[in-house]
Amino acid sequence: MLEEQEDAVEAVAARLQAARRALGLTKREFAERAGMGEQTYGPFENGGRPLSLVAAKKLRKAHGLTLEFMYFGKIDDLPHKIAAKL
Repeated sequence: MLEEQEDAVEAVAARLQAARRALGLTKREFAERAGMGEQTYGPFENGGRPLSLVAAKKLRKAHGLTLEFMYFGKIDDLPHKIAAKL
């Protein structure tokens, strides 16, 4: 479950991947819509490095992902089109 590991790097990465797939976007599309390059975003989704607050804010603004979802797995305030597919 997406809430179990809270803010572990691997859990955050899995949530990002699930949200991106729910939106039907490639990594490049997901990253670019948030104002990041794929090389910057990729390590967050692959679990290669912890999601920075700066990047999380960009993802929140571009895709409606909440900080509570990205870091803690809470789906309550996610956009319906994402939450329905998780």
